Amino acid sequence: MLLLSLPAAVIWQQNHLVLSKVNLRVGKGEFIYLVGRVGSGKSSLIKTINAQIPLKEGVGLVAGYDLSKIRKKQVPYLRVKSAFVFQDFQLLTDRSVNENLNSFLEQQGGKTRQI
Repeated sequence: MLLLSLPAAVIWQQNHLVLSKVNLRVGKGEFIYLVGRVGSGKSSLIKTINAQIPLKEGVGLVAGYDLSKIRKKQVPYLRVKSAFVFQDFQLLTDRSVNENLNSFLEQQGGKTRQI
């Protein structure tokens, strides 16, 4: 099952072109790491994938949601179906990684799961 598909997407921040010809596919259950230099577009890509920045050009599907047509009320559901852990993510030290992630899912209204 496909979780994320960005075939030839173009990422803009306001009126500034950040990334062009983005081609990314991630299947359900896959983990990816996004690394690169400061200013290379990593944050803009992630913000587009989780609908913080609108996808103005190209095609983007995340967890069944079309990023070019997603409505504001659908955004929380998209975010529950996909997950991001940032390098500065603060884990609760009295819980395992799985318990930390499930705690986040519960707060967002999602179903918890064992990983």
